[in-house]
Amino acid sequence: MVDFETAGPRAFMASAGLGEGLLASVLICYLLIAADIVPGVTDLQAVYEPGYLDVVNIDKAGDVIRQALLAPFFLGSAYLLVRARPKENLRRLGWPIAVVIAICFLSVTWSSDPAASLRKALGLFGTTSVGTYVAGRLSSYRFARLVQIAVIVALAGSYVWLFIAPDKALDTNGQLRGLFSHKNILGQFAGIGYLAFLSLGLRETGRRRLVQLGGAGACVLSLLLASSATPLIAIGFVTAWVYARSRLGLRPRELAVLTMVVCVGAVLFLIAAPDAFTSLIGRDVTLSGRTNIWQFALEMAAAKPLLGYGYGVFWLGPNSPGSLFWDTTLQFELSAHNGYLQCLLDIGMVGLLTTLVAVLKPLHRVQSSSGVKRPYIGRPENFSEWFLIFFLILNVAEIRFFDPTSVVTFVFAYTSAHRGGKTGAASQVREGPSLAL
Repeated sequence: MVDFETAGPRAFMASAGLGEGLLASVLICYLLIAADIVPGVTDLQAVYEPGYLDVVNIDKAGDVIRQALLAPFFLGSAYLLVRARPKENLRRLGWPIAVVIAICFLSVTWSSDPAASLRKALGLFGTTSVGTYVAGRLSSYRFARLVQIAVIVALAGSYVWLFIAPDKALDTNGQLRGLFSHKNILGQFAGIGYLAFLSLGLRETGRRRLVQLGGAGACVLSLLLASSATPLIAIGFVTAWVYARSRLGLRPRELAVLTMVVCVGAVLFLIAAPDAFTSLIGRDVTLSGRTNIWQFALEMAAAKPLLGYGYGVFWLGPNSPGSLFWDTTLQFELSAHNGYLQCLLDIGMVGLLTTLVAVLKPLHRVQSSSGVKRPYIGRPENFSEWFLIFFLILNVAEIRFFDPTSVVTFVFAYTSAHRGGKTGAASQVREGPSLAL
């Protein structure tokens, strides 16, 4: 693994060799494409809410332009992983993710649309290949730096686009989506950017810290303008987690119990006073129609509980299992709006349980990593820990578990493979001064 010093304020790529600088540039391009700024760049953003004709005539081939841009990254990473130490790379990725990918491919045999499931499974394989390859090349510090650059470019471009074409940069509800296809896609990328800025900013001092926290503030502002509630809640929880661990000295198990108590309390509050709860979070009683979808998804999942309906096809076209929901409610949704439920629909209970293991295993590894003796916020593995927590919360109201070509899936693959490598948990790099909050 390539680790880099961070002693000076110069641009970090200046200290890297030509090969590493090229890798950094290529990775930034990949991050921007995977983050889905292609619709804004190509001026192909939707200008109206999806209706019946949109869902029945959905293009099963997906975004061909984006796929063509991502294909070289997928093929190149897969080739490099197979060419050099394939067994080590597979071990680095981890058996839970490998099993999930295998289930996605096997689901082609029982999918209602085998060709679509196969295409999406290939996309998932490509995304995890890129993440695994990058995990073997870049330290967590350098990776977070590259994420920062990509987020800055995407958000700056979004604000420029807002000035040039406000009718495209704002969705039909007047919420910021910038260059992205949807406000929630902008929100998830801004949320990841916030974690990168926070993880590096808290280890800096003086002006450097102010710059990093300013970047985190810009990400929060973007989330507010986009009204992307779930990523905002997720980064709020992560911030509280950081405070509790660094200032209050609480351990992960104690925080997990406290989180369960809060969640149970929130559910009871929702049941007892739904109007008060939803007004508090700025949503209606149905959580913008999500409760209707969740009820339908649970009923359909109960019909095929073990292996689901096939990877990525439940809401795909007029003959898909999800079309029953459109016909009965006239609510034209293209997902279950919950990653756990969507995973259950796609690959069943077997896939969901394996997915949870795939996320919780690296999270446990990160939290139990002793590393060098330094304050909590100075640990190199903090970005990984905070992202995995963010990832679990994000899927409560969004679909990000093994989303085939999503930037979230890529960061998850990197995080899991980086912590799973021989040097992943043990490598320590000088990553700036460590300060308590």
